Amino acid sequence: MKTVLITGGSGLFGRYVVGVLGERYRVIVLDKKQPENPVEYQHGDVLDLTAMAECTRGVDAIVHLAAIPHPLDHPAEEVVRLNVMGTFNMLEVAARNNVRTFIFASSESTLGFAFAERKNHPDSVPVDEDHPLRPQDPYGMSKVLCEEMCKTYTRRYGMQTICLRMPWIWVPEPEEQKFYRELIDEYPKWYKNLWAYVHVLDAADACARALNRGYREEHRTWFITADENWTGIESIKLVREFFPETVIYKNRLPGAVSLIANSKAKTELGFRPERTVDDVFSTITAK
Repeated sequence: MKTVLITGGSGLFGRYVVGVLGERYRVIVLDKKQPENPVEYQHGDVLDLTAMAECTRGVDAIVHLAAIPHPLDHPAEEVVRLNVMGTFNMLEVAARNNVRTFIFASSESTLGFAFAERKNHPDSVPVDEDHPLRPQDPYGMSKVLCEEMCKTYTRRYGMQTICLRMPWIWVPEPEEQKFYRELIDEYPKWYKNLWAYVHVLDAADACARALNRGYREEHRTWFITADENWTGIESIKLVREFFPETVIYKNRLPGAVSLIANSKAKTELGFRPERTVDDVFSTITAK
C-alpha cells in the first residue's frame, strides 16, 4: 500500500481529503494541529526544512494542502512566506527523498480576479487553463509562484507535479451553510470570483484521481470546479451585467454553467463533479 503524506490534513478541507484517500492509501497527516479524526499524525511545520526532510522519508506521494487560504487576514509577507517557502520546502524534500508524485492545492486566484484591487475581468468565458494569469494580491501571486516551482522540479528531477486549481471549496457544515445562503442572497457583491465553487467531496475526489492515475514524468494543471455557478442564475446574464467587456466564447454559456471550465480536468483527469449547491445544504459530514 502506498504511503501518502497530506500537509494541512487537519484543516477543514484536509479532513475530507484524508477521509477519501484513507480508503485506498496509508495516509499520514502532517500539520501543526492534531487531526480530530483517528489517523496517523506527524506534528510539523512546513517552514522547517530539516524536519520536513525527516517526515517525508519512505513516502510515495505528497498532497500539499498547507497554506494561508486567502490574503485578507494576514500580512502580505506572511502569506508569501508560508505559501511559497512552505511549498518550496516540500518540493525540495520530495526531491531529496525520491518522492515521485507531488499534488499541489492551487487556486483559481491565480487568474487574479478574486482579490483584485484594480479593474480586472476575464478576457473571455468560460475561462480555461489557457487564460492569462494576472494576480494583483499576495495570495494569487503565491499560487502562481508555487505552480512555477512545481514545473521546475518536474524539469529537474522528473517528479510528477499536479496543480489542482480549485475555487471556493464549499463544505456542508451547518455554520458554513448559513454563510453560503447569505452569499447567494447577496450574489452581486461576489462577482470577482466569478461565482465559481466546488463541493468539498468533489475536490477531495480530484486529489484521489490525481493519485490514482499513477506516476508519469510530467507537470499538469487543471481547474477543479463544479459544473454550475453557485447563484443558480443564467451565466450569460451574469456576464453581460457584471463583465460587459468580456467575450462570451461562441455565445456558449448554457444555463447556470460555471464560468470557469472544468472540461480539461474531465478529459485528462477523469474528474466528474457529482454534487451541486443543493448537496452543500444536505447533512453530509466529513468522514
